[in-house]
Amino acid sequence: MTTYPSTPSATADAVQSGLTVSSLFDLHASGLYRLALAMLHEADAAQDVVQDTFLRLIAHLDAGRTLPNARGWLYTVAAHACRDRQRRLGRWLPWIAERDTRQAADTPDRRDGTQGALDAIRALAPRDRLLIALRAQGLSYREIGDAAGIRATSVGRLLARALDRLQAQLDQR
Repeated sequence: MTTYPSTPSATADAVQSGLTVSSLFDLHASGLYRLALAMLHEADAAQDVVQDTFLRLIAHLDAGRTLPNARGWLYTVAAHACRDRQRRLGRWLPWIAERDTRQAADTPDRRDGTQGALDAIRALAPRDRLLIALRAQGLSYREIGDAAGIRATSVGRLLARALDRLQAQLDQR
């Protein structure tokens, strides 16, 4: 797995030119989208998280605050936004099988080869999914710790356990 260096510090002066937010968007929007999609499983919700993350970035910089680690900040904000959405969705009424009138597709999905892996990832606890998704995006342990709200010294151990649980899920399938 490749780890990428953190982006340079951004300030409100640099944002005034429009280059910093634009370049940060170009660098990180697709990774943030993949993270949000892995956590939320809905493309529209993932796009909303990316948009909200960059709106918060603009507000953060307009307030005159700096970003010593813009990449870590963006992933942290996106991860928190995903968790907030998950909490809100958890307040909805539970799924009731008798009321679900959707029909399964008659033809198999083109991605059947990857469906087992996706199902295994989705079966993991939210924190495990978050840790694996952040590491897959190439974040350092320190950045993962900041985004997940855990100590950087604990990331390696927790990530290893999450990967072990993922392997166990894959072995069951």
